[in-house]
Amino acid sequence: MIQIFSIFADYFQFILMDEDSQTDFSTIWTAEALDKTLASTETAICPVTFRNIDVTVEIEILDSPPIINLADWDNAVEASITISSGKLIIMGCTDYIPDAPRIDIQPATYHCISLAKGLDTIKTEWESANDLYRVCLWPGSYRTPQILKKYNHLNT
Repeated sequence: MIQIFSIFADYFQFILMDEDSQTDFSTIWTAEALDKTLASTETAICPVTFRNIDVTVEIEILDSPPIINLADWDNAVEASITISSGKLIIMGCTDYIPDAPRIDIQPATYHCISLAKGLDTIKTEWESANDLYRVCLWPGSYRTPQILKKYNHLNT
């Protein structure tokens, strides 16, 4: 089942994190993370967005790996996240954690794919566009972030 959220993507990012995460988000945006368009720790991931306003974020919790046609997406990065609390928080980086939405989820390590599409519809970061961000999660072993498909806005 896909759950849909409108997230204020301040600083061109949103956060998925374990409710008990102690991640220091000020330290995770390295040059490598920027290149991969995703910052991560063991208990949090921060996908890049291509606009700095409210964006649509879809979260899909699955029992097994999804079948994804990368031709349908502009950007794709795989990673992992461990959820020990049973609560996955979805929020913008300047949102107030106690007010952030949560998804009940079985405690486990999850493999995930962060996807983005509609990026060519973005003309300026503050105007309406048809960009969409989806993160699919399913139980799996830990993996370091890897680019599956990288959007190159310079070629558009």
